[in-house]
Amino acid sequence: MIGSCGSLGALAPAARVNASAGGLTRVRAGDDGPCPSYNPPVLRSVRKNLRDRLSPVTNLVNFARDPYALLEALQREHGDVFDFALAGQEPVVVCADPEGVRELVTASYETASRYAGGVAVFVDPLSLILLDDEPHRSHRKLLGPNFRVDVVRAFGPTMAEITDKSLDKASLGEAKPLLGLMQDITMRVILRCLLGVDDGPRSEELRILVVEYMKMVFGPEMAAFGALTSPHRARAAIVAMSQRAQKRPVDAPFTPSKLPYLRIADRLGRIEAILNAEIAERRAAGVEGRTDVLSKMIAARLADGEALSHRDLLAQLLILIIGGYETTSLTLCWAIYALLRNPEALKAARAEVDEVMGEGFDDSRVRDLKYLNAATYESMRLYPIAVGISRQIREPMTVAGRELPVGTIVMANIYLTQRHPDLWEDPTVFRPERMMGKRPPPHLFLPFGVGVWRCLGAAFAEHEMRIVLARLLARFDIEAAPGVEIRSEQRSIAAGPIGGLPVILRRRARSATPSAA
Repeated sequence: MIGSCGSLGALAPAARVNASAGGLTRVRAGDDGPCPSYNPPVLRSVRKNLRDRLSPVTNLVNFARDPYALLEALQREHGDVFDFALAGQEPVVVCADPEGVRELVTASYETASRYAGGVAVFVDPLSLILLDDEPHRSHRKLLGPNFRVDVVRAFGPTMAEITDKSLDKASLGEAKPLLGLMQDITMRVILRCLLGVDDGPRSEELRILVVEYMKMVFGPEMAAFGALTSPHRARAAIVAMSQRAQKRPVDAPFTPSKLPYLRIADRLGRIEAILNAEIAERRAAGVEGRTDVLSKMIAARLADGEALSHRDLLAQLLILIIGGYETTSLTLCWAIYALLRNPEALKAARAEVDEVMGEGFDDSRVRDLKYLNAATYESMRLYPIAVGISRQIREPMTVAGRELPVGTIVMANIYLTQRHPDLWEDPTVFRPERMMGKRPPPHLFLPFGVGVWRCLGAAFAEHEMRIVLARLLARFDIEAAPGVEIRSEQRSIAAGPIGGLPVILRRRARSATPSAA
């Protein structure tokens, strides 16, 4: 009976609604009379109120399913500046207005502070990504030298070795998600280059634990927990529960709980127990002569001459692991996706790799792969894994004629800005040539962020991606899996291709040995 009243059935499953000039009146279920007359303005108001209440939940679902499509739809409906809310998080003002984005991303500590939102669910408050003002400045000064270009390039041989070992195990001739292979490489690079953890049982356990933890901490359990409380409270609860696993001897067998939330906490506790053991052993043995980032962090001193506290050191390690794992592997997948969609670009990139590395692979020469590097940047323009950079403004701000008071959280939207028709010619077209020679201004192209909060590990990630892509193209022919339509999906902290980008790898005949390029 309710269905005969159209959309009102969704509002009142057990009774009809009678809308009249005097307001809304409930009608008994089972009344077989005709649908009552109604007042369209009142009904529009009811529907609007309902949409407003459900919008954060709807946005959360749609954002997880396809963040790119959701942002495009909201921009079409509302323009370059619009309100946006996700369940469990503070509402934000999304900005794709070119001048507003420029002002936001070049803001100083005095005019804006970082806003991490849901990121707070999986990182310690001491993590660099959550710090502001002097603590952020001093930590960047301490950690920055570990990610200088010359330091990063010294990791090249290790990155290449790890890449080839992982590619040796790749499944051939059948459709498999490329993401799994890329994740294996990026995690092993992190463990060797950043943590200095050699291959072995402890390294393998840590690798598996981090992968499982990342899947769980951004799964339905934590999403519901964060929505009901807040990201900070959800993390605090998991940290409290993690003490049980953290206190167990690191060499003792580990069996995580299967209970909701405790299974996440146990993995976090075990990860921290392993890292605690690595830190303790490194300090006991000394760090002189070691090149890994953990050893350099142990030896480094803040401006006041003090070393990082144990908790501080652990917090920075965790964000380096988590932040560098999913993001780099997804960026690699998007780069391959863009090349597969543009066969001529794929052909040109492969020909360049063959020419530059014709005498055998040399990691120091990946900088000479100009076209491949440009194609990678262009893929990051079209498919940024971070859709936005959020700031909480400390001074009143006007964006596209809209006045924003102090305390407003504003997201400079990377995805929409990097496809904005006022800034880019043919903005949706994959054109590596536009990235040849020099990159666009930072406020137009910001996959690693910009300004005082630019990603500390950008040079590390770029060098790693050049090596991985060069080896992948040199060793394999790559085909898109048939019948799979790729769209974006939100995976933990980043946007990636759905299904992990299913592809078919076939070994190139001219690449019989890992050293052949």
